[in-house]
Amino acid sequence: MKITKRRGFIKNITFATFSMSFLLPFKSIFGFTNSFPPSWIEILEIAKWCPTVHNLQPQKLKIISETEAHLYYNPKRLLPIGDPKSIFATVTMGVFIEHLSIAAGYFGYQVNLTELFEDISINQSDNTLFAKLQLSERKIKETIDSSLITKRRTSRNNYDGMPITTKLFHTMKNESAKFNNEFFHTSDKELIELITKINKDALFDDLDNNPLREELDNLFRYNKKDAIIKKDGLWSRCMGFSGVLLKSVFQNHEKWTKGISKILLKQTYMSSFKGTSSIAWFGGEFKDTNDYLNCGRMMARCWLLITKEGAYIHPFGSLVTNKKANEKINAAFTQPSLGKEIWMIFRVGYSKTPSRSYRLETNNYLIKT
Repeated sequence: MKITKRRGFIKNITFATFSMSFLLPFKSIFGFTNSFPPSWIEILEIAKWCPTVHNLQPQKLKIISETEAHLYYNPKRLLPIGDPKSIFATVTMGVFIEHLSIAAGYFGYQVNLTELFEDISINQSDNTLFAKLQLSERKIKETIDSSLITKRRTSRNNYDGMPITTKLFHTMKNESAKFNNEFFHTSDKELIELITKINKDALFDDLDNNPLREELDNLFRYNKKDAIIKKDGLWSRCMGFSGVLLKSVFQNHEKWTKGISKILLKQTYMSSFKGTSSIAWFGGEFKDTNDYLNCGRMMARCWLLITKEGAYIHPFGSLVTNKKANEKINAAFTQPSLGKEIWMIFRVGYSKTPSRSYRLETNNYLIKT
């Protein structure tokens, strides 16, 4: 597309977004139906609030037409140490695609992945094409309300001690099965104590890994000012800890490796799990890009269904990525069917509304050339 035409197209998108926003309040009154699709920018405004690994937000969109967009990734927003094969970055892409589709569902549309390119790689140096996306009218109504996307949170707060309801358990089990995944959960106190201890040990093991600790240090936003300016990464307030404490742990690590300081740090960390009464995990095929995307789409939907029930989750990434921890977890957990593996572990429950991390400006997700 020529530059002049593209500029005109972007202007048309902006106008369409304004028009749609103006007409939405009247839609339910007059029974309007959409004779044209929502703009990519409009659904991106909602979908950008999806979760990404460490809030890195690697996804980028290049709008080709009203119904086609190309999905890119920014290799500078990957984790060469923590996720060297970009497995969970790929899961993130599945999460993002499903959020785009759910956001489009409000307007009677859906987003489908129509073509995949090369796997995500930390070795790229610039924005890299990953997939083609198509916007089309839905034949079956989207059952998940797009408003849940902005309500969703990760809660690292203390939980209130209430286990997840039987209704939520069945909802999760049924939804995950649609994506050939299996959902498990436990409220066994001894098992929960064991899992939280393994998680604690994995965290401190990771902290002793200098390259990994330095990578995470670069992602932390230790005060509100940095969080607002950068609009990405791990804001200390969302992590549930003092920014001063976190900064000291990551930048003066030796101070916290022995004696009373180490004991106090472990006690502080463990105290954040008070009220945890349900631990859950997913098992699915998890061997290639298509598997990772499928699991990401499933995770997106299940997380929003948890949000619908007024609950929150806190993923335990180290239990999957830390080899020693993963071996212990697999020995303790109920295993999925043959050919599947446990790829996601999290605590789930009810807490006070946690802080919400920031997101990049919508414009920063777009590739305009």
